Amino acid sequence: MAYYAVKGGEEAINNSLKFYSEITQNAQALDDESLIEGLTFSIDKVISEGSLYSKKLASKAIKRSAGDLLNASFFLRAHRSSCQRVGECKQLDVNEMRLKRRVSSAFKDIEGGQLLGASNDYEIKLLIDIKKDNLDFENFDKKSSVVKSALTPLRNDNLIKKLPKEETAWDITRTFPTAPYPRSAVLQTMTRGESGSVLGFAYTSMRGYGDVHPTIGDLRVGELDIKFTHPFSKKEVKIGTIEATAVECVGTFNKDEKGDTKLTTGFGFCFGKNETKAIAMSIIDLTLYNRSYSVGTEQIVAADFEMIMHHVDGIESFGFCNHYKLPHYVTFQTDYQIFKSAQKYVESKEDNK
Repeated sequence: MAYYAVKGGEEAINNSLKFYSEITQNAQALDDESLIEGLTFSIDKVISEGSLYSKKLASKAIKRSAGDLLNASFFLRAHRSSCQRVGECKQLDVNEMRLKRRVSSAFKDIEGGQLLGASNDYEIKLLIDIKKDNLDFENFDKKSSVVKSALTPLRNDNLIKKLPKEETAWDITRTFPTAPYPRSAVLQTMTRGESGSVLGFAYTSMRGYGDVHPTIGDLRVGELDIKFTHPFSKKEVKIGTIEATAVECVGTFNKDEKGDTKLTTGFGFCFGKNETKAIAMSIIDLTLYNRSYSVGTEQIVAADFEMIMHHVDGIESFGFCNHYKLPHYVTFQTDYQIFKSAQKYVESKEDNK
């Protein structure tokens, strides 16, 4: 018995693409704006993992993949790689975010107050319609929606540990670094990592394979202006606005570079409304850069830079996993022949006894 390569591959591939086009054609009929407004969290997941802030292109990618969000992120990341870079925007400050939602579990009374915004955190997760009436909304003007992080007073009192600041941020889209990894590269890797992967690594620490059980110091969802130096006038101009999620979580105490004991914090930042991923990212950041005290101090998965840097990207793991569907005839035939030879050898040894 033997296995042989299937011939007629090009025709088979064309037919496969045609069949795929037929089963996904209804998705192509969906309106972009309806998809962007109606499936806003799906759009935000794709722009975050695809590493390209374009909700319209994310909508097309979701339609192209018929709702397979990881595949859609792949489409968007691939498109991104074909775009020309015209420059770099100015550094963003999440304290300047126009808030749509902001909560802190560390403090009850914070400047600007707790702003629940749009969330179904407190909804009973049953597929039934629950009538909501007599709602009383508190209006929030644009000026009062810009509030600094709830951890700012602690930072002003020099109670929070500072990590060394990099002179120039690494750009992982140009060159992937080797160890030791700059923190900017680690954060970039996580912010465009696959949400489930980032959450999974953070969960290992939360469950006990690590000792980070943080408090949410400041979680915010809102809008940030993107500013750019005009190539001709050299003046700073606003070129657009992005929606983003930022989280600062608080851990335990550590000594800083000067030997002073300070509160430790972790940071998470994602395109769009990505609260779970941003929290998970902040937990991993906290785990990576601070000493643990209790369980698993030697082998904490979430504190392993190699593990995080090479295993959270959904596009890479997606591609690696799916490449196994491509022909591996030589590999398999080699293993199969070795197996058969070993089997014959064992049988001959038994016959000669």
